[in-house]
Amino acid sequence: MVKPPKPLIVYFAPWTYWERENRSQPLAQALAEQGHHVLYVNYPLGGRYLSRVKSIFRRHPLVRIQERLHMTVGGPVLPTYCWRDVLYIPPEGPSWGQKAFTEFLVRIVGQEPFRGREIVVLSSRMISQPFVRRMRPSFYAIDIEDPWSHFAEEWKMSREELLPALKNFCREADVVFANGHQIAEASEKDYLDVKAKILLNGVDLGKFSPDPSIPRPPDYPPGPSILFSGTVHERIDFDLLEPAFKAFPQVNFVFLGVVFSHFQAQAKKLHSLYPNVHFLGHRKVEELSAYLQQADLFMIPSRQDEAWTKAFPAKLFEYFIFGKQTISTFAIQDIPPEHQFALRVAPDSDSFIRHLREGLKGCPRGERIAAYGRQQDWRARAAQVAKSLGLA
Repeated sequence: MVKPPKPLIVYFAPWTYWERENRSQPLAQALAEQGHHVLYVNYPLGGRYLSRVKSIFRRHPLVRIQERLHMTVGGPVLPTYCWRDVLYIPPEGPSWGQKAFTEFLVRIVGQEPFRGREIVVLSSRMISQPFVRRMRPSFYAIDIEDPWSHFAEEWKMSREELLPALKNFCREADVVFANGHQIAEASEKDYLDVKAKILLNGVDLGKFSPDPSIPRPPDYPPGPSILFSGTVHERIDFDLLEPAFKAFPQVNFVFLGVVFSHFQAQAKKLHSLYPNVHFLGHRKVEELSAYLQQADLFMIPSRQDEAWTKAFPAKLFEYFIFGKQTISTFAIQDIPPEHQFALRVAPDSDSFIRHLREGLKGCPRGERIAAYGRQQDWRARAAQVAKSLGLA
């Protein structure tokens, strides 16, 4: 008797660095490595991706990353997308661009190697709605990776307009994941009718691990250091950090990541005022361990903004792998009590200076921090997702 083909997980994830590197792509790869078949759908919608290309379909829309993981290359090329198409389906229904995007995907899943497979959908944006309504998958899961209900202004709409749309979107799902307890609580308060399942970010142990044989990168400053890895922009609380820059001129404050264009002038000014503040720029994921293993401490210096301090920090478990403590400007409830010693919470300048002084003395429980970090790999997250989707 011929076995039916395995179900196909159609995973909708936006074309952003955060999603691609920190959540959706490693999760998709881990699912594929565990034997599941995944169509990873990137859709570069928004003004920066507009194109005058007349054809709405690419000639070769798919790339096979590995045997069970396929990725769309950009999706359809369309001339009329606007930014709100990334998340938002208006009350009157999908736009022309969203309908064309759906037809593009229907055409793909009707071809080999996907034809005839049961379809399961995992989505982190509303762009999946028209596809779900058209294809009627056997299971539909939504992943809330950011505190969406606080992003109305960024998505160019009113909160009164956004919340009913989010409520309608999540109502159709069989299960909803949330990136941390705080996002789950905010979503359940604002628009979610069901209890969300917690799905924290994971860590890729193949890319993040200490290796003493790797030399210090030539641009990494010598001496004691505290490091932040991630994009540099106005959401970093430099007002809180500046007294520490002054108080510890012998300590290097290292920022590893892209400096947003509108923030580059301020970054240059900070470095000129404080030579111990270093903006090293973007590095490939494969290069990060060489930098992270040089740090004596890590930091998550976010402003006390209700939206951005609710999301579980993408880099936290990557920090933990290296067995050093992390100073955060906000509490992170998702870390269990027995591992809270890995965190130092500093909501103001005085407490940041105090924690920095104490933290630089070292932590005798560094191996416990690293061991806990190693438990948070993407294989464990993929197994959790597969079980929730009925695929375990």
